Amino acid sequence: MRSNLAAVKPSPPFCEYSYESLPAEGWIRILELHPEPRSILCTLVDRRFADVSLTYEALSYVWGSDALQNRVSITCNGCILSIGANLANALTHIRQESRSRLLWVDAICINQKDAQERSLQVQRMGDIYMNAVRVIVWLGVDPNNEAEQSFNLIQDTNTFLAEQLQEYRNIDEIPPIPHHDSIDAGPEKWDMVRRLMDLAWFSRVWMLQEIGLARSAVVYYGKTTMEWSHLVEFMLFLASRADIATRIGNVRSGMIWDLFEDVWCSFGNHLTWRDELPFTRSLNKFGGQQSLIDILAVTRPYEATNQRDRIYAFLSHPVVAAGNWKAGRKLLADYEKSVDEVYLEAAIRILETAKHPWTLLSSVDHKPNSPSLSGQRPSWVPRWDEGWYTYWLGYPSMWYRAGGTNPPSICAETTGGRPTLKVQGTILEEITWSSRAFDDDELRLENQVTGAQIKELWQQLEQQDWRGLGGDDNKDREQAFSLATVAGRAVDDGPAEGDLDLHRSVYQQYKDFVQWERSFHDTPTTKRPTLHSQLSETTLQAIARSRSETYVLLPEELACLLFYEK
Repeated sequence: MRSNLAAVKPSPPFCEYSYESLPAEGWIRILELHPEPRSILCTLVDRRFADVSLTYEALSYVWGSDALQNRVSITCNGCILSIGANLANALTHIRQESRSRLLWVDAICINQKDAQERSLQVQRMGDIYMNAVRVIVWLGVDPNNEAEQSFNLIQDTNTFLAEQLQEYRNIDEIPPIPHHDSIDAGPEKWDMVRRLMDLAWFSRVWMLQEIGLARSAVVYYGKTTMEWSHLVEFMLFLASRADIATRIGNVRSGMIWDLFEDVWCSFGNHLTWRDELPFTRSLNKFGGQQSLIDILAVTRPYEATNQRDRIYAFLSHPVVAAGNWKAGRKLLADYEKSVDEVYLEAAIRILETAKHPWTLLSSVDHKPNSPSLSGQRPSWVPRWDEGWYTYWLGYPSMWYRAGGTNPPSICAETTGGRPTLKVQGTILEEITWSSRAFDDDELRLENQVTGAQIKELWQQLEQQDWRGLGGDDNKDREQAFSLATVAGRAVDDGPAEGDLDLHRSVYQQYKDFVQWERSFHDTPTTKRPTLHSQLSETTLQAIARSRSETYVLLPEELACLLFYEK
């Protein structure tokens, strides 16, 4: 790409680069990266955004936790400019040999010390990435020289599966795949792809918008490149075919599937990498159903250095940029506001504009020591910088919703100088006892065997005064307890009460297996029981009923089958 930027007269050597204010709103800075091989030499100039559309590439990268300490000096407009080490590596690797490259790079093109400019430019970042000729994804320097093999493995698998898809027309109609060189390359080869997917870029919240709005994107890992669409195509193939994914192993295909379906497709941009390859294109359907609370909940596990960016990273999403906002109430980036103020403002906007505003409360998941629980800030405002993704018992598309589908009266108002949530509803019952919160690891099957947390919880409940709640006898009460532990969901995510026999059988299977495992591990080898003494024929029938033809056995289930003697 040839530069049309005017030459900038070098400043005296050894001066420190100093930013000048942009001429007016609607202007940005463009970085011209020169082909100087010995050092990073660049020119930074102001341009009207309307004049530079589709003339530059936008860089997507990780600043790095040590970006403020581990600095590298580059030459910008003849002066010294200090940038983070990872960005310096990126510029070194993407620099072309014989011509300049026009780029937009946030850490350089925005004066990071000017909070007002930063706020205005962040508001425009969606337009910047959407109007770049392409987005460059910088993953890192490839320290183990694995990039070329990893990319070739992905693309070879894509080529084979694309041929299969073309022949059979439907991913589900492709018959079981016989031995194939790339699919069956072995754990050592696929471990390279696993390490690739564990790189920090994939955990960064800003990348979700940057890649979601991209027309086209290319991945740089060291000096090796691959079109971004090839990586997504591969991951979507794996997520759709469990038989292939089992042979390759976990390469985080489920994460890419979820992001593709829940976030990237929801941007709805028509010029996109999502239309470059056939299988991805077939799945690129803009449902238009995502709300801001949906987006913020799905992206909660991703990382942000500045916690305001958990909101600001999605200011260009259609639900924010073109939402049904009241006059003068649109969400705007403002880095002079505290994190508390930003989250409160986002929560109020959701209450004012969301079709189902009460879903805001389903995202409240405070840590035990959170200031939100001690009156230091509103407890009804979700802390997107705390905790984890919470399952939405109040989500309107779910079959369990005591509040129905019509929005109740719910709004925020200021009382005594404090923001207060006002809700109209019906009081059904009073909660008199609750257990402590359990984290995911505690509820894993292997930890249930050693800790028996659910069994202990049931024993605690047995000591409570039920007063007829949950049924007249212990069996009915335990059924109510087991339904509560799975949020009323069956194995197919439907209502468990639709087939209580199956629910009871699966719950009994769980109890039997935990009891057998505990006995197995606590008993000397010569005296260990066989599983047939613990599992009934009814339980095994329930296992069979709950499985489809494509069910993939888990290791502990395989153990059940191996030890079972009829």
